[in-house]
Amino acid sequence: MSTHQTGDAASAVPGSVPGAVPAYVLGGYEAGLAVVGSLGRAGVPVVSVVTSPRESTRHSRYTTACVTVPDPADRTTDHVEALLRLADTHGPGVIVPTTDEGLEAVAAHRDLLAARHIVACADDVVAQRFLDKRITSEIADRVGVEAPRTVSPGSPDELEALVDRLRFPCLVKPAESYRYNRAFGVKMKRVHTTGELRAAWGEAHALGIVTMVQELIPGPETGGVNYNAYVVDGEVRVDMTSRKLRLSPPEFGYPCAVVSGRVPEVVEPGRAILAAMGVEGFANVEFKQDERDGRYKLMEVNGRPNMSGRLAPRCGIDFPLLTYRHLVHGELPVAMPWREGVHWVNEFKDPSILLGRWRGGRLPWLGGTKPYLSSRVFATFDARDPGPFVARTRQRLGPDPAPARAGAGVR
Repeated sequence: MSTHQTGDAASAVPGSVPGAVPAYVLGGYEAGLAVVGSLGRAGVPVVSVVTSPRESTRHSRYTTACVTVPDPADRTTDHVEALLRLADTHGPGVIVPTTDEGLEAVAAHRDLLAARHIVACADDVVAQRFLDKRITSEIADRVGVEAPRTVSPGSPDELEALVDRLRFPCLVKPAESYRYNRAFGVKMKRVHTTGELRAAWGEAHALGIVTMVQELIPGPETGGVNYNAYVVDGEVRVDMTSRKLRLSPPEFGYPCAVVSGRVPEVVEPGRAILAAMGVEGFANVEFKQDERDGRYKLMEVNGRPNMSGRLAPRCGIDFPLLTYRHLVHGELPVAMPWREGVHWVNEFKDPSILLGRWRGGRLPWLGGTKPYLSSRVFATFDARDPGPFVARTRQRLGPDPAPARAGAGVR
């Protein structure tokens, strides 16, 4: 474990509260940057816990110290031991995983970590309900939350037995998203024929990655919806919704433009799946509107801060801060109004998507620019905290300081 100090105490960061319980933010990309900014602006001393020199939070003015630890996916035990040692070097604090691999490692050793820290994630039993998408699908079916039809063949023979019953195109999706993304650099694969299905399933199976074959929910990218909520003792205390506008790559990629707005149709099923899973604290539930019947179908549940995490604070609901205040000070979150029509934009991904659509004639020239012309927040750029944006820009223009893992920046 190596440590880069930006200061020796909370007071090293402007506005930090001396003696405040530190936050250990695991993961230094978009989701982590959102948490660091929210807590740092509120005076919480923030220690950025990273595994790669590419992670942006190390450059934030709100970071009191940056600690490099072993990769939680490849060296889980070493990762957890490094987190335990943080209590000796920086004091007991709040551990906030912002990636699936970090969450999986922390959840699996939650009791051990909780002896020295406050842990802001579910225990292993609950975590597996949303980390393993097969379990998510089973729970949704049991409680009547609409979701795509999903099967999980465990062998080539089981796959062949399913082929004649499948409707193409369909999706080959991982049971654990981050492992698949690290291997192939994408969230999932769309297949149109039995040959493509066998190839996509087979390449994952050869690496020991469990996949599912899932019904394709037809509809545009704008049919994607996020339901964000904070749960205490089984009750949703605060929630909000937003719509996806563009994805990178298109159709089945990660969001690069999102807008806040009320989508009441997903509130009831969102609350139902969180209750059935036993989720506490923050969660993000993703839905997709089916253009065949207009109904919203459950896509996945995430039990950690999401990629567009800067949007909610800009709208008036600061999920990272209310999480910290609840866990540290016992303050119960209360429902609050939030702004609609606020955009979140990934400034490193969205412009190329827009340019491609203009060139391809799928958008009129300068169409789709509303996120840049209205109330907005960027994934990385912040005039109050320019360091991460400058670092990302230099990385893109110059040689990489280290090879990026496939999917390392995915939330």
